[in-house]
Amino acid sequence: KQWYQRRVAITAGGANEQGAKIAMTAPVITQWILDEEYELEGAVMAFYIPSAFQANPPAPTDPLVHVAMWTDAIIYDRAFGGTHDDPEYYKRQFTSLWRALAKENITPYTKMSMTAGYTRPGWGRQRMEVMFVDAGSM
Repeated sequence: KQWYQRRVAITAGGANEQGAKIAMTAPVITQWILDEEYELEGAVMAFYIPSAFQANPPAPTDPLVHVAMWTDAIIYDRAFGGTHDDPEYYKRQFTSLWRALAKENITPYTKMSMTAGYTRPGWGRQRMEVMFVDAGSM
């Protein structure tokens, strides 16, 4: 995850076709792509491109960094505090969100989950979120 954060930060710092410096915004969202057994297949890290660059986002020069447009979707979210270093804590938060959705007979899309961080990594406890996308949005 850290190597990808570094690539995005370098792109935002001006390593793009326009040489534009782009403010890193919160939240930083990671999409976790899952297989049929809920095992991790891959991940994508994303951040919001500020409004000044929305009409014409600077194209990254790194082939592993891409600009993507997200379509509207229904997202189910659980906010909590904690650290980035405890995967079991995330798992408990996802389980709590899953159970809350099940009580309401809501079925999330099972091949992707997301996490979001709102403060600088490495600065201790912070606001984080776990998210599922509604199955009907995919």
